[in-house]
Amino acid sequence: MDVDKSKKFLKGFGIVSFFILLSRVTGLLREMATAFFLGASYITDALFVGWSIPNTFRRFFAEGLVAPAFVPAFTKAKEKKEEEKAFASVMGQIIIITGILSLLIFILSPVIPHILSPGFSPEGKRLASFFTASLSFYLLFISCATVLSAFLNAFHIFGVPAATMSIFNLAVIIFMLIFSKIKREDLGFVVGVMVGVVIQIIIQIFPILKIIKPKISFNSNEYSKRIWDALLPVIAGGAVYQINFLVSRAIASFGGEKTISFLTYAMRFFEFPLGVFVYSISYVSLPFMAEGGKSRKESFSRAIFFSTAIVIPATAGLILFSKPIIYFVFGYGKFVFEDVIGTAEALVMYSVGLIAVAISRIFITDFQASGQLKIPVISGIIAFLVNAVFCLILVEHLKHKGIALASSISSFISMIFLIAKSDNKKIFREVLMGFLVSFPALVIIFISSIFYLPNYLKIPKVSSLLIFGGIVLISSLVLLGALKKFNRKTLME
Repeated sequence: MDVDKSKKFLKGFGIVSFFILLSRVTGLLREMATAFFLGASYITDALFVGWSIPNTFRRFFAEGLVAPAFVPAFTKAKEKKEEEKAFASVMGQIIIITGILSLLIFILSPVIPHILSPGFSPEGKRLASFFTASLSFYLLFISCATVLSAFLNAFHIFGVPAATMSIFNLAVIIFMLIFSKIKREDLGFVVGVMVGVVIQIIIQIFPILKIIKPKISFNSNEYSKRIWDALLPVIAGGAVYQINFLVSRAIASFGGEKTISFLTYAMRFFEFPLGVFVYSISYVSLPFMAEGGKSRKESFSRAIFFSTAIVIPATAGLILFSKPIIYFVFGYGKFVFEDVIGTAEALVMYSVGLIAVAISRIFITDFQASGQLKIPVISGIIAFLVNAVFCLILVEHLKHKGIALASSISSFISMIFLIAKSDNKKIFREVLMGFLVSFPALVIIFISSIFYLPNYLKIPKVSSLLIFGGIVLISSLVLLGALKKFNRKTLME
């Protein structure tokens, strides 16, 4: 195994995981600040409608193109010593695409609220139109910031790009605070978003200046062509995801009162280990996979190993401690213990499929890095169809549990399809090693659950929370120690 690349991977994984966790915390603070300053009213309704359009397109044209287009293009350019050429053309094409879209959103801003929020009052529609126009060019700026991030990632620079989201969140909070002096916190949100995204661009320019002299070219070449090749699969994949979400929610509405609420609350905890750890692993692995050859295979194996080593104990923890987790976070006020039980049941069913989602994420990253863009889209379509069928079958008898279980079943089917289509089929060794490395942490989790679960409601809530926190801390430290020991041994070999 390449020792230098392994060390870069581990360093990158640690940095990105930390900053993603920090972005989750600052994101929560941003939501709390928004609720504090703006509350819930026709103004916030209008603001969120205006914010939703550029934010939705961001997922397609910024984040959606990172894996299949940006990073592979810059990685190939690095090999050919054509970094400046690739940067100029890729940035130029993104400015054309997202600039035109941003302009269209701006021009159509008076019409958009009538389509997305026809029930708004005339004043609500006017405000939604104003916010849509004000935030329309966020799409252009965030897409440019994403290109900068991808370029730095191709050179294995992960810290600066990963830190930008937290800075963005803080900018929004600060400007809402400033504008609260004139009672226009809504304008503070808008200004904070635009200033925050400009700061994201500025702070990434400095490390790029050490590599190239950034230029912009609107001429297409082999590097920018990757964007156009990836565009249709990215849009198709995003559309399938949105349709899957809407269909699942529609079927869930037949599960009775509170079903959708249970699923929504449970999903937040299900996504935590994915967002902080698995997506960090795939994010850091991408530029190594894009290099192809031995680097791709080693990075893929490493990503599968680390994902399973982290996700297996996370799955055990979420399943065994589902009730305490929901109880400590949501079990207050009108969220009664019956709601705790319902949400915990949904979390258990979601968690069954956690390892399938994690492994699928690594396979999808590998397919995108190697330019096989149709396979993830087909996988998404299969997952959608399987999920819809099992939702219909299970919702009547299992309610919210059935909807969550259908999601897990579809994740396993999708994973099997991805494995079958990949030339990296031999993952048993990596999964087994991940399990063995996580075994000491699993033992702690299982033994703790035997003594803790029957008693967590019998002792004061604060004491119970501290004990639970101790279990999480000790099992995490044991897992971290096992990973370090295994990695040191592997590098010595």
